[in-house]
Amino acid sequence: MKNITVLGLTGHSPLSSKQSMRKKIYLMPVLMVLFLGSYAGFLYSQENPSPDNPPSAIEDPTPANPDADKSAEKQTFTIQGVEIPIEKAIELVIKQNLTLRAAKYDLVMTDTGLRKLNKKYAPVVSAEGTYSKQKNPTSGSTVFSGTEMYQMNATASISKLFSTGTLVQLGVTESFSDSNDSALAMNMGMSTVVIKPEDPAYHKPNFSLMIQQELLKNAFGYSDRKDEKMAMNNAKMQRDGLLFELSGLVVSALVDYWQVTIQKEALKNAELELQSARTVRNIIARNIRIGLAERFDLNQYNALVESAEAKVALSRQNYQEAVRKLLRTINMPPETAVEGVTNLVDTLPSMDKDQALAAAFTKRVDYKNALLNLENAEMEVDKSENGAMPSVSAKFQISSHGQDEKIGPAWGDVGALTYPAWSAGVKMSYPLWDEGVKTDVRNAHLHVKQAKINLEDLRQEIRDDVTNKLERVRLTHEVLLKSRNARTQSEAYYYLLMQRARQGKFNSVQVKNALDSVTRARQQELESLVQFNIALLQYDLAKNEIFDRYKIDIERIIKEVD
Repeated sequence: MKNITVLGLTGHSPLSSKQSMRKKIYLMPVLMVLFLGSYAGFLYSQENPSPDNPPSAIEDPTPANPDADKSAEKQTFTIQGVEIPIEKAIELVIKQNLTLRAAKYDLVMTDTGLRKLNKKYAPVVSAEGTYSKQKNPTSGSTVFSGTEMYQMNATASISKLFSTGTLVQLGVTESFSDSNDSALAMNMGMSTVVIKPEDPAYHKPNFSLMIQQELLKNAFGYSDRKDEKMAMNNAKMQRDGLLFELSGLVVSALVDYWQVTIQKEALKNAELELQSARTVRNIIARNIRIGLAERFDLNQYNALVESAEAKVALSRQNYQEAVRKLLRTINMPPETAVEGVTNLVDTLPSMDKDQALAAAFTKRVDYKNALLNLENAEMEVDKSENGAMPSVSAKFQISSHGQDEKIGPAWGDVGALTYPAWSAGVKMSYPLWDEGVKTDVRNAHLHVKQAKINLEDLRQEIRDDVTNKLERVRLTHEVLLKSRNARTQSEAYYYLLMQRARQGKFNSVQVKNALDSVTRARQQELESLVQFNIALLQYDLAKNEIFDRYKIDIERIIKEVD
């Protein structure tokens, strides 16, 4: 019976040393593959208890209803170990995010221009009082007027400009004057003739009403009403624009959350690759010691381990940065625990291009603002042409005054119209050769043409944007299905390869490559799932239906501003 060399133990054999060495060479790779295959099979069996249940890093999400709204209601966030429905998470973002909290104050202030414009319609109250005393040197005139004079004047009025361009003003005045004059008399023989009696002090009150109306330029408030309507449109454009920014920031926050999951899974896969590389390297190092492997194989796996360690470090840093960014977005403490994504949508909803375009043209803020901008430009034309007309204003004033030594009877004369007065007049003004007015009219017409061009350009942009977003949803769903199938095929290949590796038919490099393919396929499937959900959000954003989709009462949240 022949003795055969096994694992380097030799015995006596009639075979030549050359034949013995040849058998060693033949047996060494077989034994190494069997050992590696058994060890890798052990690792694989720990992760996959049953051949019918291949490994999967991504749990299949709950099947989504084709109705997008119902699918959205099933999505949740997991923060601090608590699952939060996505609509509540969006509300949390709006309330907590510092940028959004500041933007909510901007929303409250969007009516600033309109309020400032309306200040000219506020009633204006004015009051004034003066007292004066004058002492004059003795002269020929002071014989009649006196050397000292006293005077007191008081005035109060209220005026208001109405949106019809009508100015109404009510005013009352009270004047009281006195002096130290005395009666001037002359002796005429047996009698005294009074040349100038003593001038008594009189109260002289007055009441007046003035009405002024523009008849041609800004007739009955024509231009003022245009200004008010334009200010309302500007306030609405600013407010809707800020709401659209809120929608974009909400989408950004959701994407930040999902990026945490992507980076976390990337870290897990990198650690799995590192573990695999270290395991194979250790086996090769052990086999080198017993003569079953070459040293250059160890050099290769040393390089692979170093690369895997670098990949783990980079993946861990990316994960930590993604978590910090998310916590900063929702304004949560740095120690807040953030878990992975649950219940992501993986079913393609029913989408109709015509309905999507109709919704976009109805709800898109930029398109509605473009329409309002065109409306403002057309009103600016009317306003500038009206401003080129002459100014013709009519004015009517009525007053009543009184005079008495006592204030009561004096005001009684005012109320009884004892001494009435009235006046009426028309005033016309028109600047000749005013190039500024002509320029305003020209520019207003050009602004209308610009607004129409911009509106048509925006229509094409929205059409392309909605079409692109719709196609991207379908494409990302197709990519998701392909990546899911690729993951299934990679896992099936890895599983069958392990069975053959146990039989010594494949080497360690092939096993390592198969495992790397599985981890890459898992990562790709997760990223495809997240990208599909991001595409759905961007599709809703293109139609401005983010808040509608998740039933967010944004007005209620805005009212909660301190």
